[in-house]
Amino acid sequence: MKNAWLVSFIRFPMLIMTLLIFFLLLKKAGIQFQFPYLPEFSTVYFTIVNVLCFFLLHHLLKKEGRSIQDLIGFHRKRVIKDILLGILWLFVLYIPFVVTILGTMFVMYGPDLFQHFHTVFIGNEEIYTFSRPDWLIWLTACISIIFPFLNAPIEELMYRGYAQPLLIKHYKKVWAGLIIPAVGFALQHMILAVSIHGAIVYAAAFFVWGVGSGVIYHKQKRLFPLIICHFFVNIAFGILPILFLIYL
Repeated sequence: MKNAWLVSFIRFPMLIMTLLIFFLLLKKAGIQFQFPYLPEFSTVYFTIVNVLCFFLLHHLLKKEGRSIQDLIGFHRKRVIKDILLGILWLFVLYIPFVVTILGTMFVMYGPDLFQHFHTVFIGNEEIYTFSRPDWLIWLTACISIIFPFLNAPIEELMYRGYAQPLLIKHYKKVWAGLIIPAVGFALQHMILAVSIHGAIVYAAAFFVWGVGSGVIYHKQKRLFPLIICHFFVNIAFGILPILFLIYL
C-alpha cells in the first residue's frame, strides 16, 4: 500500500527537484530565468523524471513478481483496435477536460473568463523571456522528440496501471483508487503553468482527466489504449519546442 501512495505522488516532488537542479545549472551557465517558469523546456525535466520513474516502477514490479509488460497489456493482434480506442478515449476525455477549464475559469473570473485566457495560459511573458543559447534549444528539441514515447507509458503505468488497482484492492472502494492517483496526476501538471491562476486551472482539468482515465481503465481493464491516447496528447508538448527552434 505504501508503494501505491508513493507511485501516486512521487513525481511532483521529483519534478520540482529536477527543475530546481536545471535552474541552478542554467544559472551556473549564466542563463537567468524566474523559477519555476520554464514552460518550453518542460520536456527536458519531465523526461529525466520519466527515466527515474521507469527504474522505480521496474524495481517495485520485480519485487512483486510482475513486469512492466504485464501492466501494458500489449497484443499485436489488437494494435489497430487499440489505436482506434485510443483516439476514441482522446475525444471522450477531451470534452470534460475543456468543460472543467471553462468552468474553473468561470468560477474565478465570471462571465469575463475569455478575456483572461492570456493571463491563465500565457501569463506575464517577461518572466520567461530570456536569451536562450543554441545548444540549449537543440538539446530541448532532441529530447522533445522522445518525450511522448516515454511520458505517455510511464504516467499511465504509474497512475492507472500500478497505483489504481492496489488502492481499490486495499480500500475496497473504487472511488479511492480513482481519486488518489488523479490528485497526484493533477499536482504534477501544475508545474506546467505560467501563473498561479493557470496552476489552479491545470490542477482541476488534469484531475478530471485523471479520474476519467481511471474510470476507463477500471471498466476496460486494458492500459495500452490509454497509453495511445496519452501519446497523442503528449505529441503537442513535444512539438512545441521543435517549432520554437524552427522559427527562432
